[in-house]
Amino acid sequence: MNRGSSGVRPGVRWGSGFWGQLVLDRVHRLFVIVILLQLFQCFRDYWWEETYSVLYGVLAVTAVCELAFTRWYGVRLALETAAAIVLAAAYSPFYQWIGWPDNWKQAAQWNLFYESHIASLHPFFELAVGAVLTVHFLSRIGRNRSLMLTVLMTSIGVMATVDSFFPLELWHNIAWIVSAGLGWLVILHLRELRARHPDSWEALAERPIDLALPAVAVISLLLLSGVFMPRAPALLEDPYTIWSEAQGREVPSLAGEGGVLGSSSGSSVKSGSASSGYGRDDRNIGGGFDFDYSPVMTVQTNRRSYWRGETKAVYTGKGWGDLRQPVSFPLGNGGATNFFIPGRSENAKTEKITQTVTILRKDRLPVLFAAGPATRVGDLESDANGSLILNPEEWELKFRRPARVQTYTVESEVTMLDRRALRGVAVPAQGAASIDLSPYLQLPDSLPSRVKELAAKVTAAGTNPFDKAELLEGYLKKTYPYNNKPDLSKRKSADVTDAFLFEIREGYCDYYSTAFVVMARSLGIPARWVKGYASGVDPAKTESLRFGGVPDDPDGPGTYTVRNADAHSWAEVYFEGYGWIPFEPTAGFSVPLPVPADAPLELETDPAASKAPEAAADEPESIGWGLPAAGAGVVLAAAAAFFLARKRKGHLLWNRIRYAGASPDQRIIRDMERLLKFLKRRGLKREAHETMRESFRRWGDKFSSLRTDFDGILVRFERARYGKDDGGETDAREFAAAVAKLRKAL
Repeated sequence: MNRGSSGVRPGVRWGSGFWGQLVLDRVHRLFVIVILLQLFQCFRDYWWEETYSVLYGVLAVTAVCELAFTRWYGVRLALETAAAIVLAAAYSPFYQWIGWPDNWKQAAQWNLFYESHIASLHPFFELAVGAVLTVHFLSRIGRNRSLMLTVLMTSIGVMATVDSFFPLELWHNIAWIVSAGLGWLVILHLRELRARHPDSWEALAERPIDLALPAVAVISLLLLSGVFMPRAPALLEDPYTIWSEAQGREVPSLAGEGGVLGSSSGSSVKSGSASSGYGRDDRNIGGGFDFDYSPVMTVQTNRRSYWRGETKAVYTGKGWGDLRQPVSFPLGNGGATNFFIPGRSENAKTEKITQTVTILRKDRLPVLFAAGPATRVGDLESDANGSLILNPEEWELKFRRPARVQTYTVESEVTMLDRRALRGVAVPAQGAASIDLSPYLQLPDSLPSRVKELAAKVTAAGTNPFDKAELLEGYLKKTYPYNNKPDLSKRKSADVTDAFLFEIREGYCDYYSTAFVVMARSLGIPARWVKGYASGVDPAKTESLRFGGVPDDPDGPGTYTVRNADAHSWAEVYFEGYGWIPFEPTAGFSVPLPVPADAPLELETDPAASKAPEAAADEPESIGWGLPAAGAGVVLAAAAAFFLARKRKGHLLWNRIRYAGASPDQRIIRDMERLLKFLKRRGLKREAHETMRESFRRWGDKFSSLRTDFDGILVRFERARYGKDDGGETDAREFAAAVAKLRKAL
């Protein structure tokens, strides 16, 4: 039997047959559903996941019914309503069926029936039925071109407004709406052609592929361009920022360490799509970012510290949330905060730290930053002095509404790190602690068991909570490389901690600190997540070291410049009688805690001692030298060394081999030699007449945002090269981390 080139038999009236009715009379309903789904995305931070499951399910049933049945409107509507009821009952806390009322005239029985069978469906049933009715309404009015264009332009306008005035990224959703609208217009054009010019329509309908292919190709190209095209930088201030600042409201930061880096749902997050800085929304952590070295504030203090801002206690598997209804009160007379260490032991030693903070930016601050629990706040200059409220349990100094702050002074009482005393503190029994510890032991039921198993293996040698916490801290630091742009394509797990530990296996502070808190809680050790800023840099100390001066106390008095790149997150563990003690699990960082004068010297532990058994088993085996030919042995050794240097799992072993027998100062000198070679490849070549200081000064002037990093590396190198005393393991690790950070920035 002969067929035409399009595969349609001659004489078959495709345009008036089944396929013609399917395309012209029904497909536009699918476009309506696509547009509706994009509008639903505006509520993604406000609706529950169950709500989306119900809506997606009922719209899928609606799509099938609308395509399968044309004339039986009542049947379609009945099936779609039944789907709404079933899905709402499946995802809601539906109570057991208790039967119909015995007496239809008694209001009490009707109320019981309503509460047991109907009220529990709220709001899932209403939203599902509303979505179905909206599909039918828009499909009916969408048969008219003018009304269809009104629906399309209204949808685009709503999405564009929400995208501009709220902290949501909806560009991809707008691209989907435009593409669906174009497809809808094509269908309406073909319907109009069929009605006005039936002969021309029948001629075109004889070649359906030739008719559909150009439209599909153009719409697909438009959709792909809209979804994958990078967004151009804004030339004007975002309307949301202007409007929020005019209303005195917070402008959320959507990026940075200690903040939000976008969604953490697998590889959809683009590494490096954000800049470092202090953010507020931590519901979804992960992603990647670029370092931003612009200054945020200066802190004049008698001791270098971490500057804590907020505490988060509720772990969801995706990120962090606040405790519900925390106790808060206004600032007391004389600026007293009345923060305290619960059940403080007589043996708990503390140090008073005074800080004068000067804010260098005009952004509105949600919190004041301080070293540990603040005891007094004074000299506050802001546009909302009276709106400062205190949260004593979480040691937070918050504004009721974010405020512009010029300067303030805060006094903190920080518990000293007395390892010997802390090792004697056990986790209190339930109800025996000075505070309710249950929020700080919370973990979601969805947490994979292998996270708990790894935590138990890592800390098997610990005999008390403090030693177990230090084992966790050391394991995370020494096992997982720091990377501000981790490879998220490796992520499969829905839990961010599980993904970091077993799949991504690299990251930045949010990953390390989250993993530490989750693993500690799995061991029954109360812990919480903290965010704020790392210490920053003291330009005066850096300059003094450059010219041969050596500070008596590197953690002593100074004026520290804190930059966006110093935004950071870490962890705190609770010890009865001593309060919350900071722990720093992030590779290349160390929290500057004061220690008692009579504290015993802590020796650096062997990195292998804190390595988990399963991680140690994954390390590459030692290089074999059993080949008879010496030349072949050399080749194999070189290949193995290259492999170990490249593979993340062999990174630690390779460093052990490479630095075998070298002192920490010798390691710093070797790392400096490698850095100079790297800088030369980047075009930063040392001139023959220049000293090391002159070269680094010239490079720092060329890259002003990295000047303090160049200075810090030079100071550490000069101390190792010309200092009288040999540095410690910590100095070598911090130098390696500083070098790695500079290399990534360049």
